[in-house]
Amino acid sequence: MNKGSQEDIQSAVGRTIERVARESYGRLVAYLSVHTHDLASAEDALSEALVSALKAWPRDGLPQNPEAWLLTTARHSLVDVIRHQRVVLASEPTLALLKENSPEANLSTEFPDERLKLLFVCAHPAIDPAMHTPLMLQTVLGLDAGRIAHAFLVPPKTMGQRLFRAKTKNPRWWYPV
Repeated sequence: MNKGSQEDIQSAVGRTIERVARESYGRLVAYLSVHTHDLASAEDALSEALVSALKAWPRDGLPQNPEAWLLTTARHSLVDVIRHQRVVLASEPTLALLKENSPEANLSTEFPDERLKLLFVCAHPAIDPAMHTPLMLQTVLGLDAGRIAHAFLVPPKTMGQRLFRAKTKNPRWWYPV
């Protein structure tokens, strides 16, 4: 393979990943977080899946369904995190919930859109009302803290800290059982 075609492949992969991330980020994070009850871990898992895609897709070629590939990879990442937590924190109920709600054998492109639920979670009364909109922009639309901070006329570091505090304030109320 010559250098020109390798660059073309890299470029096509980059465009595909960017498109899938832009179009599906909120939907994938919502789906993952609803089933794990852990928004931060869902975002981390999806980020790791995107990084894995940057490494694997140029080597192995683009998958037929990039969104499903990212979802599967993010799920695998979440399972690894949960296994680690199980050893450290004995989190058996969380692992059971994840396995119960993720039908590995029947992975299709059609999975429920949970973004509306995630919007309501972001507007929970326990969260500072000033953080509802920034939290929605980050979790559902996938905007980074810097872009949100620019819109709200605050320093990016401040917005990042506020978003982190809003997400980690009390994880138990994020999702009702």
